[in-house]
Amino acid sequence: MKPEMKPESAVSRFSGPSLEPINPKLLLPPPRLWFITVTLLVALLIDLFPLSEAVTPWRPEIVALTLLYWCTWAPRLVGVSIGFVLGLVMDVANGSALGQHAFAYTLLAFGADYFRRRVVSFPMWQQMVFVALLLEICAVVVFLLRMMSGGALSGAAYFIVPLISAALWPALQSLLQWQQQRAAQAER
Repeated sequence: MKPEMKPESAVSRFSGPSLEPINPKLLLPPPRLWFITVTLLVALLIDLFPLSEAVTPWRPEIVALTLLYWCTWAPRLVGVSIGFVLGLVMDVANGSALGQHAFAYTLLAFGADYFRRRVVSFPMWQQMVFVALLLEICAVVVFLLRMMSGGALSGAAYFIVPLISAALWPALQSLLQWQQQRAAQAER
């Protein structure tokens, strides 16, 4: 004799799509290539702008932060190869051993691409933790490569800068999504 199936058990087994509203930030149109290029060039200029010796060790890593943003939100346009090229530019500009920043930015771009689907749905504070972790890994890689090549020891500020950079993530995200939000409003 077969047991009868209760309607409650059929409802509890349902695993269809959620009926919760979709986050509108996930529905932004794709960014324009010219805008990505301009933001990366501006980030390079900001990072290369000379500052006083007292402020320089505490300078946020704007290039790494911008690269991380675009690798997360526009992975088809910005990826590991762009990270490698930006890293080489930073190596040449800083006068460090060729490949330190290139390797670190390549790992940063790979990490951003690998975790991007989860990160875009995180609340802002969790995104900031994720950004801080990736930037800290990037800083540790550069630090280790610098030590292996006989570079000078960095102070404690070197490992605090990724936390400062991660604190800028909400402002950078709203600034870089400006063009996409404007395009979305024009379509409506």
